[in-house]
Parts: sequence; structure tokens; C-alpha cells
Amino acid sequence: MAGVQAIQGVDDTLRGVSNAAVAALVPKPKVTVGGLDVEDDDLRLNWFLYRVSPNKAFSNMEPPQTGWRTARGRPPLALRLSYLLSAFPAKTTGGGDQEQFAHAGMTAVMRALHEHAIIAEGEPVLSPLAQPLVEPLRVSMDDLDLEAVTKLWTAATAPIRLSVGYEVSLVIVDAEAGHQAGPPVQTRRVAAVPSMGPRIESVAPARVSVGIDIAVAGPGLAAAHFTLAREAGDPAGPQDWPMTVAPAAPPGQVLLRLPDDRLAPGARRLDAVTTDAGLPVGRDSVGLTIVPTVTGPAGPLQRGTPVTLATAHAAPDVEVFAGGAQIDPADVAFVSPTEVEVTIPAAAPSGPAELLLRAGKTAGPAVEVTLA
Repeated sequence: MAGVQAIQGVDDTLRGVSNAAVAALVPKPKVTVGGLDVEDDDLRLNWFLYRVSPNKAFSNMEPPQTGWRTARGRPPLALRLSYLLSAFPAKTTGGGDQEQFAHAGMTAVMRALHEHAIIAEGEPVLSPLAQPLVEPLRVSMDDLDLEAVTKLWTAATAPIRLSVGYEVSLVIVDAEAGHQAGPPVQTRRVAAVPSMGPRIESVAPARVSVGIDIAVAGPGLAAAHFTLAREAGDPAGPQDWPMTVAPAAPPGQVLLRLPDDRLAPGARRLDAVTTDAGLPVGRDSVGLTIVPTVTGPAGPLQRGTPVTLATAHAAPDVEVFAGGAQIDPADVAFVSPTEVEVTIPAAAPSGPAELLLRAGKTAGPAVEVTLA
């Protein structure tokens, strides 16, 4: 990769290609690199660098020769250069074919760049200032409309001339910061274990809440570690929730329980991971849905009076249904995932009734209660 002279190296390369292209022309235009409004009476072609932009394809890449240079990498300064090639006739008082000479020179350069659009390292026209290259320079014609060209010439306060745009990429400017190697490896951290890993063949039930045993069946699960993916609305805790393994599981199964009654309702991922020497060597996943549920009260519910329900996995959008009818949302107040305050309508019939919750667009199981 080149240093701070990389752009100058591209300037010199374009000038070299242009000089070789017009060498046989009579009269021969000279080739310059500079602004659009530079005063010069000679027949010439001018390269004007009017824009430097990032090469987005390489913005997050590491150079293939060096790879990662730090723990987080050091992406190179990768650029695209936009040039305007303009033809200037000689200024004479005798008239003549100066415009045609300028056009012939520009056409010769355009033909040369079309035939040699890729300039690889080691080619004579490539300036030493542009070397070494990460990949060959690619010179492509840019489709500039008349409005874009006119704006450039208007900014230069010079009469507009016949011009064509070119883009040059990839141009890399190497960083000054040197590479500092990390410490040598002290402990082996690569494990190769012949195993198909854990396989989850079934999970029952697929809709669960706290206190329910979840039977997971499949090969390789006895040595697996089970976690539940975190979702929005969960309380503070680990990135992945470790599942509680219940004892006395039937052969070929593992019994799991949810670790917290405050987990948000809805679908999420259950992972089974096996490790060797602390490294994961196998993984399988299955979907699981956490549903809100009523865990109390122990006695009858008074109608027309606010009562507090003991719940699990409730959410701020909780809805309460009693006897198949939804209770007015104005009579339902979410206190916490484990507590919901509700007023049973006084008009509701007394006696046994089914009570259930819906939260996070997920309905839970019906619970038998007594309305007093």
C-alpha cells in the first residue's frame, strides 16, 4: 500500500498513460495535471482531480497482505478518485484546426484507457508513488451529465471545454501506526470432537409458563447446557437465561423449567449447547412460547371491588378475560409481571368462572376462580 503520495502516484500514472497515447500525434498535445482555469496557450490535455470519496467496499475490510492488525482490526484508508479530462486547443491568431487537434488528443487518451482500463503492479506506466497496490488500479469512464460538468466549470470561472469524467479505484493510503503483535498462545483453545452435537427432536409443551416442566427429547441432550434467548421486556439479567434442569427426567428426555416468572411473554429461542474444554462444539435450537398466567388468588374474587391478581409473565399491554368476556381495559392496571390489579364487573354472575390473561399478543391458559 502506498503512503501519503498515493494520489500523486495516480496523477503521474494518468499523465504517463496520456503521454504514451498522444506520442504519435502531430501536433502533439502536452499533458498537464491541475485546475480548470490555469492559463496556458499551448495545445494540451488536462487532468483535474475534483473529488475524493471513500471506497465503501473496502471501508470495513483488512488488506489481504496483512490481515487483522489489531484485536478489532484496522481498516485501510480506501479511496475513489474522480477526474475530469479536458481538451484545450492552442491559442493562435491564425485560426486553423486547433479544436480538431484537441479532440484527436482526447480521443487517443480515451482509446488508451479503454484498452488498458486495469493497470497492474509492474506495468511501466504505473508510477512508483502508487505502489505497492492492494489490487490493480481500475480506470473507468464516469457518466457525467451536462449539468454536472457545467457546475464544475462554473466553479472554476473559466469557459467550458470538452470534458469527460473518469473514476480511479482502488487507491489505498497506508496507516502510520505499526502493527504490534499480541502475546503468544499460552493455552490451547481449539477442540475437535467427533460428534453430531445435541439434537432437539421434540419439546412439550411448546407453550409454557413458570412452574411447568418442559420435556425436551433428543440424542446428545444429557450433556447439553440449555439457555433461553433474551427478549425485549425481560428484567435485568444475563444475556441468555440459563434454564433450570428438573430432576427425575424419563429416559431420553431432559426436564426444564423457566428461570424467572418475570420473563416477557411471546415466542423466543431455546438453545441446547455442548462444550469441550470450555468451547462450544455443538448446538441445536427450537422455538418456545412463554404465556402469561394467573397464579392466584387462593380465595374468591369480590365483584365490583379492585383485587390484586398474582400473575406470571404479564406485560404492560395485559388484558383480562373473565367467563369468556373481556374486562374493560379501564378496570385493568398492570403493576408488574407478577401483579395485575383488576375490578371484576359487579354485573358478572357469581360462582365458578374461568379467568385468563393475554399479553404480548399471547393468551395464557384459563384458571378456575370463584366470583363472590
